Amino acid sequence: MSRSGPRLRLICIVVVAALAGCNKGGLTKVIVSGDVTYNGQPVKNGEILFYPTGNTQGPVSGAPIKDGHYEASGKGGVPVGTHRVVIHGYRAPMNTSKAAAQSVAAMGEEGGTREQFLPAKFNEKSTLVTTVEAGKSRDTRDFQLTN
Repeated sequence: MSRSGPRLRLICIVVVAALAGCNKGGLTKVIVSGDVTYNGQPVKNGEILFYPTGNTQGPVSGAPIKDGHYEASGKGGVPVGTHRVVIHGYRAPMNTSKAAAQSVAAMGEEGGTREQFLPAKFNEKSTLVTTVEAGKSRDTRDFQLTN
């Protein structure tokens, strides 16, 4: 124990110092949540993505949309700054039975067949932009999409 004691202490000191250094100069992030509707109806199944734009640093952040609500909290949330917002809404294909449609919608995240129904102006050609500001740990961003 006399030989492993100093070595263990040194390892602990290095680990603690490394963890303390991870936050210095790191990205400030905010947990962003809210509701997403399309033509007044909640988007039941989908995803929302926040792409940093301009001088905003950081990775793309996002979250699934379930029953019209999302919470982007993974890896600490969305980096502070300006983001292009991309929203997809999914539903089961029209040619399936109601039971099969419910099963497909439930399997959507696992790779089941699903149909993206929101217009391209909210996803591939999105011009939606939002700015996440520092100073809070949580913020709300609702998106009321219309034709």
